[in-house]
Amino acid sequence: MLQRMLLSLAILAGAWVFNSTILPSVAIASEAAKPALDIVMYTTETCGYCIRARAWLTEQNLTWDERDIESSEAVRAEWKALGGVGTPLIMVNGKGFTGFSPNELAAEIAKYR
Repeated sequence: MLQRMLLSLAILAGAWVFNSTILPSVAIASEAAKPALDIVMYTTETCGYCIRARAWLTEQNLTWDERDIESSEAVRAEWKALGGVGTPLIMVNGKGFTGFSPNELAAEIAKYR
């Protein structure tokens, strides 16, 4: 009887050690494997959807690189090369979203958080 109790305690102690040392390191490794989030938004100054997209990105505590296609020929050429036909064109780690669709953006961004 005493041997069974000691064996049970040893198993419980081993499980506790495993959970407290191995599992957190697996979670940390999983988080470290996620690539950084890179958001670029091509805009114009008067675009209403751009204004909404800025507000949404701010509410989500995200940072982004904003590029006005009217202020620079180089930026306009970049936008065109990416298939730009309207604004905003939001690039999330290289994947483009034309217009502002918060649900689609949230789903894509969730892959990197």
